[in-house]
Amino acid sequence: MNAQYHQQIAEMIFAQRSYLFFKADAVIYHPGHFPELNQQIAELYLNEGFGRIYLPNVYNKFLEAFEYEYHLPKLTELGIPSEVIFPIEGQYQNGSDVVKSAVTNLPTNAQNILLSGKAFFCRRFLILAALHGRKDCVFDVYPLVDHRDIHRNNWALTDKGRNRVTNEMNVIQEIINGSAGQSLL
Repeated sequence: MNAQYHQQIAEMIFAQRSYLFFKADAVIYHPGHFPELNQQIAELYLNEGFGRIYLPNVYNKFLEAFEYEYHLPKLTELGIPSEVIFPIEGQYQNGSDVVKSAVTNLPTNAQNILLSGKAFFCRRFLILAALHGRKDCVFDVYPLVDHRDIHRNNWALTDKGRNRVTNEMNVIQEIINGSAGQSLL
């Protein structure tokens, strides 16, 4: 197998930050059950600032708690003021529904949106936000790496990395197939 094979898959799955704006009006943050990601998002706030941050208000069986309630005190301890932290509310069947709810319920003055989640999730995050977001929004990503250390340069070296990337490719295909009724051009 040619070395470019893994490089091409990494290009498809691991979206990189494009720095499309100076400061985010809003950050949609998907930490899941990985509290170590909070340090990275707090560093973003301390270094660049942002207007608001939104977290899923969904029950996480691994945390045995609602993600918003679990992460809120941790984020405030790390220096993000509680008054800029908001839950993503809505009815969800899956992660795609969370993203759809988040982008469709953003305040109208939020135009520069930073999507922050695990590195292997950022391409899907960006596709979903672009599919469901307002036309005046600009979306960029802020990839994070949890304790599993899965990123664009090493994903193919472990079963866990290969499984996560394969899953992402399948989910993205489902999103594209599901949106086939909408114009792709």
